Amino acid sequence: MTPPRLTAALLLATGLALALVPTQNGARAQDTVEEEESEFGVLKVAEGVEETYYNCVACHSERIIAQQGLTRDGWDELLVWMVEEQGMHDIEDPERSKILDYLAAHYNENRPNFPQ
Repeated sequence: MTPPRLTAALLLATGLALALVPTQNGARAQDTVEEEESEFGVLKVAEGVEETYYNCVACHSERIIAQQGLTRDGWDELLVWMVEEQGMHDIEDPERSKILDYLAAHYNENRPNFPQ
């Protein structure tokens, strides 16, 4: 029978070792956790995420964005609705186009980045 202190030490060592093991994409397990806790919440970190995040979370959580699945035209219509009906400030180009490009690429009808 293994003494309790030895068992605890083995579990701790195993956990630390697993955190350093590369995953399929080459990242360590600890890196994956850090990605999930990025400054942009659950939004995919890619071109346009910063503009999208800071314009949208002024009124609602980034999770609302991540749950949607719209075409670029659908996102554009939604932004128009938010300005006209919800009092959102109008976002001018080129920032508006950058946001729409980001949303269409990462939160489209296929919902490739739907939070799990």
